Amino acid sequence: MAPLELNRVRAARQALGLSQAALAAATQLSRQSIGAIEAGRALPAVDVALRIAAALQRSVEELFAAPAAATPLVTSRVGGGASAAWPGRVALAQIGGQWLSYPLSGEAARTSADAVALPVAEQAAQQRRRSSTLAVTPVRPLAEVQGNLVLMGCALGLGLLADRLNALPGASGAAGRCLWLTRSSSEALAALASGHTHLAGVHLMDSKTGQPSLSDVRRLSGKQPLSVLTLARWEAGLLTAAGNPGQLRSAADLAHPGLRLVVREAGSGARRLLERELARAGLPRSLASSAPLRASGPLQVALAVAMGAADTGVATRDAALAYGLHFVPLAEERYDLVLPQPLLSDTRVQRLLDTLSAAPCRRELAALGYDVSRCGERVAELAAA
Repeated sequence: MAPLELNRVRAARQALGLSQAALAAATQLSRQSIGAIEAGRALPAVDVALRIAAALQRSVEELFAAPAAATPLVTSRVGGGASAAWPGRVALAQIGGQWLSYPLSGEAARTSADAVALPVAEQAAQQRRRSSTLAVTPVRPLAEVQGNLVLMGCALGLGLLADRLNALPGASGAAGRCLWLTRSSSEALAALASGHTHLAGVHLMDSKTGQPSLSDVRRLSGKQPLSVLTLARWEAGLLTAAGNPGQLRSAADLAHPGLRLVVREAGSGARRLLERELARAGLPRSLASSAPLRASGPLQVALAVAMGAADTGVATRDAALAYGLHFVPLAEERYDLVLPQPLLSDTRVQRLLDTLSAAPCRRELAALGYDVSRCGERVAELAAA
């Protein structure tokens, strides 16, 4: 029950000239309980609602009736595919004048929802069961949700940045919130090209030189003018159990018989690094493609190793730190943020960049093992093709 509904109790009490203490005495409740009910911090049980209604000379329905259901909103579905089962809870964003819904499943299940999908039967009744759309009922004011900023990428530092943004004064209300959605570099850039995210986090390195490849950014992100800014530099390498029981020292050791390897999905920067290191060691790329265990992010790689489901996998030092694993460095990489150039003047992006450049954020990123000496630096402006 929303606070607005529960304030009917306050209005009815005040209309009778009763204090909270007087209503509490009449209903055998504490004054604190009455205050919590009026403020929407507590929901009264049925017997309590009946006592309050009797004391205020109103019906229970007058005081506690639920409001009419919000008008359904038709959104475009982002991710999951046409045949994938979607959860009932979704996050929302408006990009390019289009409402988008993102499933809150997997890692995103920890995020509170902006809307709840209508039951399948109602979707069918409204003829909204096309794979590209989803009818939802908002559970946050649309004026607030309209300000959501979507940030896609796999770096743990993006979650840190989103948390700091959402904790800023004024981060709620019209300012919306920052939604960090875990995606590989290629997936994030494809979403940017499709207008499904505001910013994409990438660490795609040239397979031959090991240097950041802006050609990948251009090819995968469409034909809009882009700005590329550095989040930080980090180390990527092999994660193994504490103490390195397998004595792994380089990618050449991945040929050890019986070694169980967990790999990132194709299109991720970690997968590209693994394939490059295998080639340098003279090992077949099939070691990566045939690995039976797949992970969708660095933390999943670390979790698989920590649980003993895999002996090793390529991820970043921050993921190793998170699970107390041994780390064998293979390469240093630059992690960039890519966004359409016009968004640089957006107040939400300006808040993000201000937060990123502030000393507390930089210190915390450094504690994760990131090199923040170039944090926030604009490294490229890519004109529209």
